[in-house]
Amino acid sequence: MRIYYDYENTFFDENNRSLGNCITISENNKKYYYEFCINMNEALVKCNDNSYINEAIEYYRKYNKYINIFYNEERSFYKQYDSIFSFKLPIKVIQPSKFFLNESKLDYFDNNLDFDNIYLPVAIINDEYVLLDGHHRLACLNQNFYKMVNVYVDNYEYHINDFVYIAKENNIFNIKNLKVLPDLDYKREWEGFYNQYFEYN
Repeated sequence: MRIYYDYENTFFDENNRSLGNCITISENNKKYYYEFCINMNEALVKCNDNSYINEAIEYYRKYNKYINIFYNEERSFYKQYDSIFSFKLPIKVIQPSKFFLNESKLDYFDNNLDFDNIYLPVAIINDEYVLLDGHHRLACLNQNFYKMVNVYVDNYEYHINDFVYIAKENNIFNIKNLKVLPDLDYKREWEGFYNQYFEYN
């Protein structure tokens, strides 16, 4: 079984697709599509087949644990998790674990995000708050003169330590230090680095 965030399939609503709210699962030459329509801490899950709805939800919640209520259009499926503890942090104190931003994605987010309903996962590493996901969202908040962001503390994977080390080596200490790249350059630089890192680690 292969599971991944799907940014291209036209089965999904363009806005949800671009915001990273769509997941595709491929199994035995068949594809299962799951689209998460967010309203505060709830998600309506639209799909073509609910066979893997639990797997899709678990995958989606990896970096979206503030969403804790899920249901389908018929309300025949309903799943709830415990609410997470969240708090506000100054944007300027959050250490990135990424090096670049995608200009196209940043522009799209800037026009389509609900800035007051953003919750980002952070880890506490060496007494620092490290951003685990949502760098484009954080950058959009910063661009729009927000000083604080809602966060929650989450577990992190081994590579985050290496990514933070590399970021600091490149003088990246807050979201303003990330370089904004055109789409093709971003894919070459960030995705190239990411794929090469995991090929050898």
